[in-house]
Amino acid sequence: MKKYLVVLLLGLVFSCNEFSVPANYLQPEELSVLVEEISVLEAHYQSTYGVPGQYKNALDKAVSKVLKQHHCTLLKFKKSVYYYAAHPELQKLLNESTMTSLSRKI
Repeated sequence: MKKYLVVLLLGLVFSCNEFSVPANYLQPEELSVLVEEISVLEAHYQSTYGVPGQYKNALDKAVSKVLKQHHCTLLKFKKSVYYYAAHPELQKLLNESTMTSLSRKI
């Protein structure tokens, strides 16, 4: 239920702004969910193993699984992340929505 609320809120936030993301990139709602899930995975592996060299392969497999569950390729995810990074206002909104969602789960 919370995911649907986050998606709805993101949709409202981004529809009220002048920002639009081309169709060949992940839309804000989609990217926010992926960034949230991948951030949680990264935090888990980092706190468990500490040294990136020890958990890189396991993290890569976990990220691939998350992307597959959301019907997204790694290439599309990376392209989308770079697109948002090149547009600071979009990146700011994405970060805020992701942090808000994560903080509500804590």
